[in-house]
Amino acid sequence: MKTYGGIDLGVKSSAFCFIDEQGQIVAEGEVTMDKQCLKRTFASWEPMPMVVEACPMAEWVCQLLEELGHEAVIIDARQAKAIIHSKRKTDKIDARKLAQMCRTDWYNRVHRKSPSARELRCKHTVRKGLISIQKGLSSRIRGIFRVYGVQVGLVAQGDFHERITSLLGRVPEGLTAGLSALLRVWDETTKELHELTQQLKREVRQDKLCCHLMTVDGVGPITASTFIATIDDPGRFDNGDQVASYLGLVPREYQSGETHFRGRITKEGDRLLRSLLVEAATVLLCRVKRRSSLKDWGQRLQKGKGFGKARVAVARKLACLLYTMWTSGESFEPLTVRPVITEE
Repeated sequence: MKTYGGIDLGVKSSAFCFIDEQGQIVAEGEVTMDKQCLKRTFASWEPMPMVVEACPMAEWVCQLLEELGHEAVIIDARQAKAIIHSKRKTDKIDARKLAQMCRTDWYNRVHRKSPSARELRCKHTVRKGLISIQKGLSSRIRGIFRVYGVQVGLVAQGDFHERITSLLGRVPEGLTAGLSALLRVWDETTKELHELTQQLKREVRQDKLCCHLMTVDGVGPITASTFIATIDDPGRFDNGDQVASYLGLVPREYQSGETHFRGRITKEGDRLLRSLLVEAATVLLCRVKRRSSLKDWGQRLQKGKGFGKARVAVARKLACLLYTMWTSGESFEPLTVRPVITEE
């Protein structure tokens, strides 16, 4: 008799449930999130399909299950949450419902990235973390000065250390040591961020696909490599519109009877790539000197709807354009009007 499994992953321990073809529970329990414990728990069972929700731990758990002969599937956490949601929620109940979803095949399978894409994506995640630390330290230093009426003002990143050092004499002497310590940490974070960014850029320039995507105005090495690492396999999308939807760059929509409402973008997709595409759109509209059909379209939209909506719309077009260039191998022609940059 075929068996189906569901695992509700946790940081310290995970709940699991196995059911048969009739939906009856065969076994359930908890297992410590340790590779040896997981192997001892699941190695004795005949190969079976198992589902786990998408989370940071899902990939290595699925790899371990596959090494034991099981068929592991990562499923959409948002869909699972909608199905599992009830007034009684425990890890045991969630594992049972995941097992039932596995038995009925009622789930959306999540794409599992290739090892190279996963590694590249983690590098960008590390870079994002360093940027967050750097900005947090800068804001904290500025905030301390502001308490004593000292404005740091607008200053370039390369001049930040010198500017802060020159202002230390304008705060109480007892704060100098603490501010100097924060500044040293900021210096080290900035140095590590610069080295990591340069390393990523060197790797990107050796990749033909990245260089191909970087021919688009406003798209730099970080945006191009993040796009490749996030999409990974373009064959899982039918067109650029699906990519834009996957990244949360399409408007929310509600339609019922005579009511039809379109709102702001969904923001349901990958936050890192979405923010980089919006940044690339900003560069295209504000800093790129070369004229292009996409820039002209964005500027016309900006006059009618404002800069905020225009740059998000251009970001959506960039997602479609990068996907089209990836799948077709076509080059970017600035003044050639493509289907992906027509008026809306």
